[in-house]
Amino acid sequence: MSVETIKVAVLGAAGENAGLILDGLLASKEPKFEITALARPSSVSKASYIKLATKGIRIIAVDLDGSDIQIAEALEGQDIVIASVPPNALDSQLPLIRAAKLANIQRFVPSAFAMAIAPSGICGVQIEKERIYAELVASSIPYTIIDVGWWYNGFIPQVPSGFTDFAIALPDFIRNLVPGDGTVKTHVIDNQDVGRLVARIITDPRTINKRVMASGTALSFDDMFAIAEELTGEKPERRNVSAEGLKNMIAGLNAKLEGSPDDYFLFVGKSWLEYYYSSFIDFQMA
Repeated sequence: MSVETIKVAVLGAAGENAGLILDGLLASKEPKFEITALARPSSVSKASYIKLATKGIRIIAVDLDGSDIQIAEALEGQDIVIASVPPNALDSQLPLIRAAKLANIQRFVPSAFAMAIAPSGICGVQIEKERIYAELVASSIPYTIIDVGWWYNGFIPQVPSGFTDFAIALPDFIRNLVPGDGTVKTHVIDNQDVGRLVARIITDPRTINKRVMASGTALSFDDMFAIAEELTGEKPERRNVSAEGLKNMIAGLNAKLEGSPDDYFLFVGKSWLEYYYSSFIDFQMA
């Protein structure tokens, strides 16, 4: 019996999150996925895309500043489009959505893959994502919005010996920061599970026109600090921050961004703290 092959086009394929998704698609035995990476013309020859090509991924140049018809021609024959773009490039999905409509794409998966919080509040990235989702829904393209929660390595605390430093993916000013009292639970996931779960979700007819949370479990900061202490035998320092303190930190980063609007690391740090506020202070879990 032949195995079904599903054609998937991925925008942002060279990014870290997209890499996890691609690994999950490539590992799938049934169905099989035929993957196309959509790259800007200036990026096609970059080492990251050349490496993807060695895995059997087709690389095609797509000018998202071109006409919708030209972009649609690049999508011709694809079944599913997945977007995984940085939080400062969410608008790049809009021409892709319009082109996907022209190309009769069967399912569009927008760039989400984060925390599922209510579409209100102070989180600028979430507000922008919701604007993109609204455009997608209005287009009448079948869609699936997939969130996964926080990656575990966003919660691993630093211990005095530095034993956990290798696994911590946070700037110094966020390390060991505990919003509120540390008791509020949130969705978390091992990032190595992201691709496997996405591969299942995008082939499940029950997830058409749905928002899906694909997390591994729910943990609080208290839980993660306790786990770290149990495994290392060391007590991590807690830097509890109140709602007011967190707002002041966000305001400080906003002020810095006014002087350096293109500083991506400042932008990500501010967005991280805004997600902290929405998840652990406002309890805005969707």
